[in-house]
Amino acid sequence: MKDDVLKEAEYWFNFDHALFYNRKAKKAFSTEYVDDKPEEELARRIRESTDSTGWTFYFNSPPSEGVKRELERVLG
Repeated sequence: MKDDVLKEAEYWFNFDHALFYNRKAKKAFSTEYVDDKPEEELARRIRESTDSTGWTFYFNSPPSEGVKRELERVLG
């Protein structure tokens, strides 16, 4: 199950913003993205290397810069 893939990769769920996040990896997945993508793609995105200086957001539609800034503030 997709939730198991996220839990095994140490992703937590933020109820206020409806997303799964991992502070160490600096990645966040919206619930819509998780629901809409196959488990294999989700696992691939979890494993992929990203720019560690900022957060990477996986949403069906890219969040605005304002939303990104707010999420970065909230997620730390």
